[in-house]
Amino acid sequence: MTGSAELAERPREGWLAWMSRQQHRYLAVDGGSGAHFLAALAHADPQLQAVTSPRHADLLIVVEPVTRKLAPAVAALARALPRPVRVLVIGDSERDERCEADLAPVEDLLSGARRARPSISEVLTAARDPAPWPEVTIADGPAGEPTTISLPSKQARELATELVVLSLGPIQPVTVGPLRLLLVCDGEQVLSAQVEAGYAHRGIARAMAHTSWHAGADLARRLDPLAPIAGQLAYVRTLEQLQGWQPPAPVAQLREAALAVECAQNHLWWLVRFADVLAAASLGNRAHWLAESLAELALWERPPREWIAPQANPGAPGRAAPAALAEIADAVEAFGERVERDRLLALRTRGIGVLAAEALKAAAVSGPVLVASEMGAGDVQSRLVTRLQGVSADLRRAAHTLATTAAADNRSSAQWRVPAGEVHAAVESPRGRLGLHVVSRGGEGPATVEWQRPSAALLDLIPGMLVGQKLADAELSLASLDLAMAEADG
Repeated sequence: MTGSAELAERPREGWLAWMSRQQHRYLAVDGGSGAHFLAALAHADPQLQAVTSPRHADLLIVVEPVTRKLAPAVAALARALPRPVRVLVIGDSERDERCEADLAPVEDLLSGARRARPSISEVLTAARDPAPWPEVTIADGPAGEPTTISLPSKQARELATELVVLSLGPIQPVTVGPLRLLLVCDGEQVLSAQVEAGYAHRGIARAMAHTSWHAGADLARRLDPLAPIAGQLAYVRTLEQLQGWQPPAPVAQLREAALAVECAQNHLWWLVRFADVLAAASLGNRAHWLAESLAELALWERPPREWIAPQANPGAPGRAAPAALAEIADAVEAFGERVERDRLLALRTRGIGVLAAEALKAAAVSGPVLVASEMGAGDVQSRLVTRLQGVSADLRRAAHTLATTAAADNRSSAQWRVPAGEVHAAVESPRGRLGLHVVSRGGEGPATVEWQRPSAALLDLIPGMLVGQKLADAELSLASLDLAMAEADG
């Protein structure tokens, strides 16, 4: 996992103690940063099960940040839980005033909720705690804006036999973070689709334009909380271009290795979530094992967030990193071959959610979704196979780099003095090309910041992809895109 999330600690216990433990069911709300953590939590303990209906849950888990637009949906879910309501908020206790205008204080929305760090062991301990929880008071929250849906043409409505309008979200399992879909269906077939985004908008670019160069690096990491290295590296590249500094080959190679490992982590955790939507337990269990194995590796003596900085040199990688990465790459490659030969999986994923390469290029879409359409059929199966092939390639490339690149001298400190100028830099993030345009006036911070967000480029293509599909296939097609709404909303 990325960020500060910790893997589950599984103390050994007798089978009688395990059988006697009470089973808990929880409903999770992801504000846009908790997808990897929640995917790991879903496989951490069979006595703690994720559900999709608030009526079946005895615990509500809210992963911050929660925006003001999302707050009414969170409050509505909390009211639907059986009483007494138990709420656990996952996140940092300190609020970031730079994005405060777009965020809703969870302490005010759900007064009395308990708080925990993004640690699976802490969540499991809290869920099993038999002591009475504080009484939670649910505020009304800001009023949501009414939404108008566009109905199909009169001729299409006359031909329909069982016209129904469905609202999916904004809290739903098929995207990373909140997104609302308004679907008009004729029975099980989707006639039209409308996408409503913005539930994860935090104003990252605006906040970066009103802070110092040094503080902007932390905000860049938050653009896509699931891929913080990609955002930080794009930001550092813009500063180095403004400074007229070209990183030495070892520095550039070690940065790319860190980015490749992050991409592989994202694709494996995506597969864990995708398998849950597909209801393929064996696929999900294997993907979870691979994702955990990669997350447990000690790849760096210092974390990349400490050494990816303007004109700074990275520290040395871990001694066992190349061999460990190559071993996981072998396991992923064998797993990918099994997935390609799985006929039942092919029947479930082939020929649905097709996106033409020409339409993707016209919309400036990049990354695995575009590769799947250029090299394959552009359907759900192609996107699945493309990501697994990408994981293997990323891990092998990172292993080779760490084995052949000498550790750079890490005694130099970061240089945060930035002259006037205008530059654009980009990196290949897990979801595509993540670009950053920065204008500097030579002051203490940037004057203008604009992000090119790969998930945002896909939003306009979703209605056309879903129309004509069965409802179950529409959900699977949307999940295959791996939309990160925190990054898409910015």
